[in-house]
Amino acid sequence: MSVHERIDGATVDVLSQFDLPHGDSTLAEVSAFWNTEACGSHFVRAEKGTAEFYEQYRQFRYRVEWHIPLLVPFSETRDKRVLEVGCGNGADGVRFAQYGAHYVGVDLTEAAIDSARKHFQVLGLDGKFKVENAERLTFPDESFDFVYSHGVLHHTADPNKAFLEVHRVLKPGGKAVLMVYHKHSFNYYVRILGYMRARVLGRILSRVGRFGSDRRYLKQALRGLRGNQDLSVWQIHYEKFLKFGWRYLGAEAFTHHATDGPECPFAYVYTRKTIHQIFRYFSRVETVVAHFPLRKYPIAKWVPIGVEKRLASRMGWYLFVYLTK
Repeated sequence: MSVHERIDGATVDVLSQFDLPHGDSTLAEVSAFWNTEACGSHFVRAEKGTAEFYEQYRQFRYRVEWHIPLLVPFSETRDKRVLEVGCGNGADGVRFAQYGAHYVGVDLTEAAIDSARKHFQVLGLDGKFKVENAERLTFPDESFDFVYSHGVLHHTADPNKAFLEVHRVLKPGGKAVLMVYHKHSFNYYVRILGYMRARVLGRILSRVGRFGSDRRYLKQALRGLRGNQDLSVWQIHYEKFLKFGWRYLGAEAFTHHATDGPECPFAYVYTRKTIHQIFRYFSRVETVVAHFPLRKYPIAKWVPIGVEKRLASRMGWYLFVYLTK
């Protein structure tokens, strides 16, 4: 299924995501989930909003995601107008500002905007922050030299609209770096569709014969659970099965809820081939696969960094997209 979009006077077919099952999720649900806290905050123990918190957050981010400084051209943005779509806690924004970029950070949630603004304030950096919907940015055409988004646009209801907005706000010759989830990855096929789905199925089978009574006690309130480490995620998955039935375990539907927490409304995955099809209205499209954080697990701390890099470049969960307008 495709959608026809007008770009620079030409009609372009853009692959549609609307044929993927995602229940009755709306923009409000996306905002509610991500507004529980700025993305990544649950990994840091220090008091939120303090200088110690931001220091620990930066250390954690670039220890686990060591590829970011290598793959994002922060140093090339000096004196350029940079837009980050989905600023989160502002760690990457800080790097842009430290390299002399004129930084603008936007996010769908007040939680992220407040946190990123405080991050800049504690470091004495200049930046502008605004609550925005990535699918309908309010900036004029050709406003930015560089657009950046790391792990954000695949979480909006219609990523294609957000991709078109990236193109619209870029100046001619401008560049964008986007990170989306990679379908041809170990995380997608083995961890999500294999291990996680099997574990949810086990939970379902353990309750056979009690589905009806369990439905009477379904919790409607958003718990705001991030990630998949807490054992309560399996109960939430089971409750979603009670709500949506067996179709919940379908590959596309289950993936939405198995990446950043079971209450996450959307999480699309992409192949390199699909990325080149989607972004063919840009003059140049390149991709790099990254992120196979093997050594963050105690059992694999002894693994050489070279092994992790090799695995990441082939089976990584992150697909970096480099675009030139």
